[in-house]
Amino acid sequence: MSGRDSHSEDSRGPRPLHPHVEPGPAASELATSAAPGLSGLLRRGVKAAIARWAVLRRPASEWPRPQDEARHAWDGRPHFAEEFVFTAVQPELGVLARLEWLPGRDAHRVWLTLFTPTAIYSLPGGQALLRGDGERGWSVGGLTFDCVEPLRTWTLRYRGALHVHDPRGRPLRPAGDAPAESIEARLDLTFLAGLLPFVPGTDDDPDLVARQLGAAEWDTRLLRAVRRHPLRGYVQAGDLHGTITLGGDLRAFGGAALRVHNWGVRDWGASDAAMQCFLTLGPLRTFVHTARFPWVNLSGGFVQRPGGVVPIRDLGVTQERRPGRAPARTGLAVEAPGGPLALEAETVAELPLDMDGRGHLDIALVRVHAAGGSERPARASDGPRLVGAVRPPDEPQGWGLCFTQHRLLPRPTPRST
Repeated sequence: MSGRDSHSEDSRGPRPLHPHVEPGPAASELATSAAPGLSGLLRRGVKAAIARWAVLRRPASEWPRPQDEARHAWDGRPHFAEEFVFTAVQPELGVLARLEWLPGRDAHRVWLTLFTPTAIYSLPGGQALLRGDGERGWSVGGLTFDCVEPLRTWTLRYRGALHVHDPRGRPLRPAGDAPAESIEARLDLTFLAGLLPFVPGTDDDPDLVARQLGAAEWDTRLLRAVRRHPLRGYVQAGDLHGTITLGGDLRAFGGAALRVHNWGVRDWGASDAAMQCFLTLGPLRTFVHTARFPWVNLSGGFVQRPGGVVPIRDLGVTQERRPGRAPARTGLAVEAPGGPLALEAETVAELPLDMDGRGHLDIALVRVHAAGGSERPARASDGPRLVGAVRPPDEPQGWGLCFTQHRLLPRPTPRST
């Protein structure tokens, strides 16, 4: 168990599940004093021990606190960004809403997308970049986020038109050159937190983090990158409920949700590839994240069962890839307290996005099944099988949203020393 209590009244904000992920000053000093290419001088086990020690050095001021829900001051860096994201799913319907503040560009980026197995409803091009009016806060382009109670309750409202896309994210047009079909949409939704925030990296299992850092190519470049003002933030699981109106169709919404808040320097091409998934199956919910860099691979997340939330101890990922599209299937083999978990996520609708010319993002509504049956043991070392066989109609299924990203620009050639 994590020890988290959704009714905690700690004046400092949420208590951390686990210590800090970043290498602390001592690790940085060690890298500086050693010859370049520290990985060639230290055995993997020694590096893992240093990483495990370094994660203990997290200042309490970095825990998510109620004041972190407010907008953070711009520090002048041109690529600074701050975002709030809400994702939620119920059977055959996914909701994605995102507001990003880009003060260096005097702009906001807005996402508002509804996913169904038969159609996708989204802003033109999947997103809108609106310049000016930097003081509008979290109400831009018809989309409004309002904090009712920090770290507990938010509201989400939207008024405006959405373009209609097919399940592959292609705009539907009455004729070849005609404008895309559109429909008036109205969302009135409330997010209620079910857990205290989870900080990826910090609240991830410390042994998993230490193993990953121990396997990294530790050199001065890695340590400089890790220490250079990283993007900070947290995710929070809960429920989203309210109403969604599309044209004359009014429907109730009540589903599992994940809220994301990040701030700092953002680079959509920082990692070579990355993935985040929020999946549900019955009472179970899980959030996983992976990122692949030239020098290190990172992964983590949590599993929420009826008894509570626990960090993932190990993660295996298998994907059935398709050129230029979201993966057809994603298999997850999760090791976590309470028993292993094997899930298969089948893409039923997808939306591609280009992010500043540096990264490509595919967002997919997925149908979730227990891979190979609920009694099948999951082995994170080799990942679950991806099975495309016809499933029994009464087999339990869940829903989720998966985000896969890859870098578009080539890596610069390392300088010879």
